[in-house]
Amino acid sequence: MHAKLYLLEVYALTLSFATPSQTFNGNIHTTFVSGISRPATFSSSRFSTQRRRGRNDSHLYLFDSLSQKEGSKRSGQKIRSPNSSSIQIPNEELEFLGSGFGSEVTTPPFPYSIDLPNGKKGNQASRLIIRHLEDNDITNILPEIVREFGSLSPPPSTTPEPGDELASKIENFLFSLTVLIGLTQRVVRREKGYSPSNSACPDHNTICLVEQIPNNNNGGEIEMADTSYSEKIVGIAELSWQPPNPNSNAPPFVLPYFVKTLISRYAPSRDETSTEGPKGYISNVLVWKTRRGRGYARILMAACEGIAKLWGCNDVRLHVDANEYSGRIARGLYWSLGYEGVPDRGSSKKNKMGYEWMGPSMANQGLYLVDGVPLLYLRKSLKDE
Repeated sequence: MHAKLYLLEVYALTLSFATPSQTFNGNIHTTFVSGISRPATFSSSRFSTQRRRGRNDSHLYLFDSLSQKEGSKRSGQKIRSPNSSSIQIPNEELEFLGSGFGSEVTTPPFPYSIDLPNGKKGNQASRLIIRHLEDNDITNILPEIVREFGSLSPPPSTTPEPGDELASKIENFLFSLTVLIGLTQRVVRREKGYSPSNSACPDHNTICLVEQIPNNNNGGEIEMADTSYSEKIVGIAELSWQPPNPNSNAPPFVLPYFVKTLISRYAPSRDETSTEGPKGYISNVLVWKTRRGRGYARILMAACEGIAKLWGCNDVRLHVDANEYSGRIARGLYWSLGYEGVPDRGSSKKNKMGYEWMGPSMANQGLYLVDGVPLLYLRKSLKDE
């Protein structure tokens, strides 16, 4: 196992220098940042935005002064709301998750189950389970991640060139391998972080949301005691310690904590207004396409915020797609949860001008160019009011 992991880390280190732009991070959305529609990116991930850029125009919502007020409207067309769902998520469960799981725990109480009051009828999930991502889960969720962020095809307006199909297959294979290695590293780091023999705090925690569906449900009322269930992962999210760097997403591979500390203090692109070390960072928030619009992203976000409180984080941060269309749902979700933009005052060496020329309202939105892709850098305080 250790030899295998060592080889994976050597490959990861090599690949991270060879292809720095290929990260599956981002948050639905967030990319792997996405919006729920790329849920909160995997709510705006650098990788997905760059890979899909050929198919979309780059219309920044910041230049539409009505975008944030209208929220769910665009050209008279209704945009699905994160709350528009027949599944009712009890508010007390969201509050419990976001509060840090109570006052008597030091590690996340996973697996944690949520009974759905409307899941006793029809062919619906009757229970949701939040738990850690395990090693044997990775191959099961990999196809969904690749479909969301790795599937390449030429733009409809371009004429296919010889070798395009082969090049796409090769790049998709490398992307799949990158995700496989990155997730494996995260599982190992999480296990090490919560080990009793580990004196350091955990710095990576990838969680998954699992639906439990009754197998013998014929559409009527079911007896919970006599029912067997099938389980399916329907979403994932990640919390990690990362340098407070608005000009960069989290890397696809796990870095040692001391490296994150050095980057926090000395990297030229860091936020110079922050003199502290790594901060809590939410990324890779992804809800399966067939399960969106049910409030699942809110559950994942609440769980990540609860873990952050257990870690002692004063706040959590994330990136989200700034595109007016592809990032609208994710931004609406994060704003509704209390996330606010971290203004660029031109303090980072990478952008000494900042965005003050756009006016006060625009400068306060937290707009940054990450590898040429416009993303918002948002922050939420976790301190009790």
